[in-house]
Amino acid sequence: MRNLSFILFLMFTSAMVGQTDCSKFKTGKFQNVEDGVVKSRIERTDSLQYEKFGDREITLKVTWLNDCSYQLSLLEGNDAFWKSRPKDMPTPDMIVRIVQVDGDAYMQEARLINEDEFKYKSRIEKIE
Repeated sequence: MRNLSFILFLMFTSAMVGQTDCSKFKTGKFQNVEDGVVKSRIERTDSLQYEKFGDREITLKVTWLNDCSYQLSLLEGNDAFWKSRPKDMPTPDMIVRIVQVDGDAYMQEARLINEDEFKYKSRIEKIE
């Protein structure tokens, strides 16, 4: 019986190690930083994300998959966004996972829904 209790304790503590509290990033205002340069501004509510990069703006649906991963689905983009994209290029959903939290910022890895590897990495800083 003691062995079973010990095994359950190890399983529980192993599951807790590496877990990150991502709840403070579910809503708010953020900036996406790549190599020290702000690439976009983000405002996220419970279910929507608004992004602005240059003169381009998009609205995305946010679906949280677990505490630290979410799916983004394009809902709409302004004219500048559509003009910047090649014609007939699809806009697949994106899966984002928060891999490290550092105060009011997190490192993210993202991939398109139809890809297996996480290819895009950046730092998201909460500004409000």
